[in-house]
Amino acid sequence: MRFCSVFFPLNVYLETVNRTTMIKKSLLLGLLVLVGSGDMYYSEYTAILMDREELEVSIEMVNNSMPITEPGKLCLYGPWVLLVERYKGIHVINNSDPAQPTNRAFIRVPGCQDVAVRNNVLYVDNAVDLVGFKVDFSALTVVELSRQKALLPELVSPNGSIPREFRRNNRPAGSEIVGWLQVNTL
Repeated sequence: MRFCSVFFPLNVYLETVNRTTMIKKSLLLGLLVLVGSGDMYYSEYTAILMDREELEVSIEMVNNSMPITEPGKLCLYGPWVLLVERYKGIHVINNSDPAQPTNRAFIRVPGCQDVAVRNNVLYVDNAVDLVGFKVDFSALTVVELSRQKALLPELVSPNGSIPREFRRNNRPAGSEIVGWLQVNTL
């Protein structure tokens, strides 16, 4: 059986060092590479929760534009660009003059990460619900047409999981995850 080390090739050190010493050096160097130097921190995320009753009436048109801070997916709908603001909603941007697009309004949709249009109906994810609604771009209003409750999976944190304390059986009854807040820890 031959031992192969990523950090110290066996053929270079075979004559001068014994196998145990080589393994110890490899593990030590590997640990140093993983630990690195300077201040290290890791990111944790805390869930932003919303009561189910609030969630179901949370979609609203805000007639003034909001700053774009965490852009996500976008959808073209006629002269309009619908740009997702992660976990918060959709920017409504008038693109009739592509040289000067105008951020016209914001549709507040907690837990939103995606948007699509089919047959003049806008579909968005409102946390775990799939919602279809009509938008009147001239009056800047929205009217909910349909809601499929709990159709979508829960929003996982940006690191790809739901920490134990925010899993459904450990959080307040009737609450849904609508976003994540990053907390840096040393």
